[in-house]
Amino acid sequence: MLSIRKEDKFVRYDLYCKNQDGKRFIVEMQNGKQENYVDRLRVNTSLATVQNWDEKDKYYKHVPKIYSFNIMSYDMPEFKGKKRFFSRIYNKDDDNDIFTKNIVYYFVELSKFAAQLETLDMSDERNLILYMFTNVVYLQEEEVNALTPMQMRFYEECQISNFTNMEKQDYVRSLMDYPSVHEMVECERKEAEQAGYERGKQEGLEQGRIEILRKLLSDGLDAAVLAEASGLAESDILAMMAR
Repeated sequence: MLSIRKEDKFVRYDLYCKNQDGKRFIVEMQNGKQENYVDRLRVNTSLATVQNWDEKDKYYKHVPKIYSFNIMSYDMPEFKGKKRFFSRIYNKDDDNDIFTKNIVYYFVELSKFAAQLETLDMSDERNLILYMFTNVVYLQEEEVNALTPMQMRFYEECQISNFTNMEKQDYVRSLMDYPSVHEMVECERKEAEQAGYERGKQEGLEQGRIEILRKLLSDGLDAAVLAEASGLAESDILAMMAR
């Protein structure tokens, strides 16, 4: 989590990394639509830039480079009509020339990737990593045995079942974050209204909460961990799953 002052709003990233050259990488996995997601990214990258800039650098020679990787489970409205599933966004001028490469946004739309899966070249490392990312729980033993050491490390890191209890609880809490869940549900509600369906706000929030709990249970997390992270009774969670 990052903030400039104690009283500021905190920004929480799924992953926040730095390589040996000092470049910063923000990685976000977005499971549901949020109306102002792109503006949220502007805040995140700006905050990361300021947080990691040395005030002694009076001539701005060492402003950190920020790379924002965003893995989306849905088709982004900003890329509507575009077939590609991998997009790279730079700051450009009116002639479409790159103005700066010091802040770069990458987007992967997993729904588009899945739709093109049968036609993709799996010798491309990027395609293979995305295939593993989306199918890691379905990999057959022979596929796992054929992984390279780097791919095997990625595979092992993806195994939620290998999390410690504390890691599981932190993972659940991040997904149960109320403002994010609320925004995703509100976005779904607005889309439903535009399609001619009216759904109450409270009903939408409750349904969104249930769907997230179901997903987490299917990912291998047990009801006791979910209960502690969500503040619900374990019996209530099991009852909701049975509906």
